[in-house]
Amino acid sequence: MEGTAENPGINQRALQLLFSEVQEKASDWEYTITVSAAEIYNEVLRDLLGKEPQEKLEIRLCPDGSGQLYVPGLTEFQVQSVDDINKVFEFGHTNRTTEFTNLNEHSSRSHALLIVTVRGVDCSTGLRTTGKLNLVDLAGSERVGKSGAEGSRLREAQHINKSLSALGDVIAALRSRQGHVPFRNSKLTYLLQDSLSGDSKTLMVVQVSPVEKNTSETLYSLKFAERVRSVELGPGLRRAELGSWSSQEHLEWEPACQTPQPSARAHSAPSSGTSSRPGS
Repeated sequence: MEGTAENPGINQRALQLLFSEVQEKASDWEYTITVSAAEIYNEVLRDLLGKEPQEKLEIRLCPDGSGQLYVPGLTEFQVQSVDDINKVFEFGHTNRTTEFTNLNEHSSRSHALLIVTVRGVDCSTGLRTTGKLNLVDLAGSERVGKSGAEGSRLREAQHINKSLSALGDVIAALRSRQGHVPFRNSKLTYLLQDSLSGDSKTLMVVQVSPVEKNTSETLYSLKFAERVRSVELGPGLRRAELGSWSSQEHLEWEPACQTPQPSARAHSAPSSGTSSRPGS
């Protein structure tokens, strides 16, 4: 998902395309792009870009009755270029939880979410549009016996497998068009409710290992991808006239921070290569 400067990953490529699309829009449109980064580690949600990355965050429903979800206290940076994006990635990468396991030298022990919000205003008509893109790097699904997990690593693996199982239950419910979809069974599925609801579009990329000893994990991942492929979601667009937005609502959605500058901590971060863990 992250890639490197020489070989950008999905996150960088997606945002490069987004900036390109924004620049090609009509001149009477103005856009603001903001990004947040969060991690779900052992069912605890935390801010990868905040001053207190160990602080626990909660998911809440927006008080406006829209049914949308938000995370109070989640840091939001405004970005205006690909260079700004790289600074944000560098800043957040240092707080991502990874560990060595028998199956993967740099196995992600958490789910990481990059939340991109695009707000547009047609200056000639006052029409506003808002879109959100969730880029999610799921923790690797690893069999406890093969991964050599013990102690805290074992608890991590159990939390990872439980949340991935909850995601599987959500996919199964969406696939069978059940009336109740168990989004609240985990932090991961609850936070992804917007991305997996009826008016969204979702793309899943499964990374598998070519190594023979990981065949069982590879097959499990491919079967999960097959289930995801059968789910159908519909497109949607939310619009609001300029006059219908209260000043309070406008203030609540203003970006909280400017783009972070590289710090000593960020410079000391390990290089962020795309891992080859099974089941991610």
